[in-house]
Amino acid sequence: MKRLHGLIESDGLVLRASRFALVGVANGLVYAGVTACLVRVLGVAPTPASVAGYCASVPLGFVGHRRFSFRSHGDWVIQAMNIAITASTMHGVTAWLGISYIWGIVGAVVLVPLANFACLHLWVFRRRARPVRILSQ
Repeated sequence: MKRLHGLIESDGLVLRASRFALVGVANGLVYAGVTACLVRVLGVAPTPASVAGYCASVPLGFVGHRRFSFRSHGDWVIQAMNIAITASTMHGVTAWLGISYIWGIVGAVVLVPLANFACLHLWVFRRRARPVRILSQ
């Protein structure tokens, strides 16, 4: 049990990426479910449905990555980039390529996590240097 706790708490890149993937799968399911429901059930156009699906998934992703994947303080700055990737992917797939919105969901579910991990790991949730203590108290 102690070993499992150590793996969950590790700051190693592979373990951090694994935790990121778990949160990402849950987040992707929320995005895909909301987007597909809006398009199929309510008849919303794919691009705005994709943005709404992304917005619905933001709280789960942010809290999950903040508390579990990176366990650090971060901010909401990166979300604008993610919405742009999501909307652009959906628009490109449906308007330019003329194929099903499902491929826009697939594209966003692949592209957003790649950009997200790089930005979150290197910028938003980076570990701040701790002050050096010369004497323990």
